[in-house]
Amino acid sequence: MKSRNLAALATVLSMAVCGTTLADQLSGKHYVKMETTLGNFVLELDADAAPGTVANFLGYVEDGFYEGTMFHRVIKTFMIQGGGMTPDYARKETKSAIQNEADNGLPNSYGTIAMARTGAPHSATSQFFINVKDNSMLNHTSKDNGRTWGYCVFGAVVDGIETVEAIRNTPVHMDRRADGRQPAAPDEAVVINKAEKLDASKIPDIIEKASKLAEEREKVVAAAKLEREKQMKERAAEMAKVAEKVKSDIETGKQLVAGKSVDISKGVMTESGLWYVDAVEGDGETPPDAKTRVRVHYTGWHVDGRQFDSSRDRGQPSEFGLNQVIAGWTEGVGSMKVGSRRYLVIPPKIAYGERGRSGIPGNSVLVFDVELLAIVE
Repeated sequence: MKSRNLAALATVLSMAVCGTTLADQLSGKHYVKMETTLGNFVLELDADAAPGTVANFLGYVEDGFYEGTMFHRVIKTFMIQGGGMTPDYARKETKSAIQNEADNGLPNSYGTIAMARTGAPHSATSQFFINVKDNSMLNHTSKDNGRTWGYCVFGAVVDGIETVEAIRNTPVHMDRRADGRQPAAPDEAVVINKAEKLDASKIPDIIEKASKLAEEREKVVAAAKLEREKQMKERAAEMAKVAEKVKSDIETGKQLVAGKSVDISKGVMTESGLWYVDAVEGDGETPPDAKTRVRVHYTGWHVDGRQFDSSRDRGQPSEFGLNQVIAGWTEGVGSMKVGSRRYLVIPPKIAYGERGRSGIPGNSVLVFDVELLAIVE
């Protein structure tokens, strides 16, 4: 351990003189062997894709940090996580958090290693996890928030995957220190006895195997990319058809209103896509805000004229807060005066959307005849 620390110190001093960091100097592939109580495995780390993350991980390896830590969170249908806790669940003191490099294009596929973190995107320190299935939901999609930032993949298991499988299948029990929602604590601690960087020149067989695995992963990634592109094109085509139908249905809805002896030439189309026309304009107050509770009578139709709901038929006005109904109602009723009677033609995006609801199919344009009877509160 002493010689290892001296070597690490010499490297740091050398970089300090040159004004560079380990991440600046790293490139190519690096190999780390982990010896655990359930066997060994070798990681190939990709410093070209994630230089800062690889530098951080190698720093912990060189410091001997991982020795004596355990895989504290094991979910066989998801991943195995370790690198930060001792067998008694004591958290080891870590270095500062690092920048998330999940936008490097490497997917969270089976056998890859990624950095664990909190909900904050740039909070990873020492803990890592190995994916034991393809977890595409962990991939980077945008920099909008912690969820979309994703989890940074920086390498993969290239030898000893049977050890990973052994850890994956180790019996677990419920312990909130491991996972607060499901059993994930190994019945018998899976401890990392040693983690060491390997000399690439001395492991040609492993490197050759890693090369073949990389080729296979690239094929899988390429195939997945093509499938995603295909799905996106199909989705775009589907949405274009939906948009055309919605546009047509709105016109059909207007004609339904016209058939009720209403002058639709006075209709208004808002930025949201809502169309409305007043059959009777009242002289009462307008609801002051979306929190206002109102009393109305209404009837609702599909654009083909089929009625699906009516407070009039029930003989009982309806009361609700304007913020408790579909957005088309919030907007359309919210600008009415008490005593008004208004027809609304509401597109699905401000009605019940793609999913619809009971009796209303997805992407339905709806027509309503609404009378604002009173502002309740």
